Amino acid sequence: MELARGKKMKNLTLQASVDNLEKFQDFISTCARKNSVPQSRIMKVQLASEEALMNIFNYAYPHDPAGEVSVSCWMDGGHDFLITFEDKGRAFDVLTVADPDIDKSLDERSVGGLGVFFIKQMTDDVWYTRKDGRNLLTFRIAIS
Repeated sequence: MELARGKKMKNLTLQASVDNLEKFQDFISTCARKNSVPQSRIMKVQLASEEALMNIFNYAYPHDPAGEVSVSCWMDGGHDFLITFEDKGRAFDVLTVADPDIDKSLDERSVGGLGVFFIKQMTDDVWYTRKDGRNLLTFRIAIS
């Protein structure tokens, strides 16, 4: 998935810190509303985005608390709302995480993976790439 840089993209870059979660969430929600994403889809976008951001905050920069994350939002073709999370932290391809067996009890399940599963359920598509030392995680949310 190559980013469509010329398409009225909005971008916010801040330190990868839980202290900035609300700012990122406000940015994403505002961008979604301005692009006519239905409120029911915005709620799902917020939940999936929170999971992605918390993963970045907690794992991307284990030895660099000043690491940054950039979030970009834009419409693609008038039918899809796209969000990309970009960081220079350690590589982590969310698509390699196996889906948890949600039919098992909590005691029987392995720890982890539920957040990534949640991201996949809340979005229409998820892409990951590692390019030039950067993680690029993109969500597609169909709005029509």
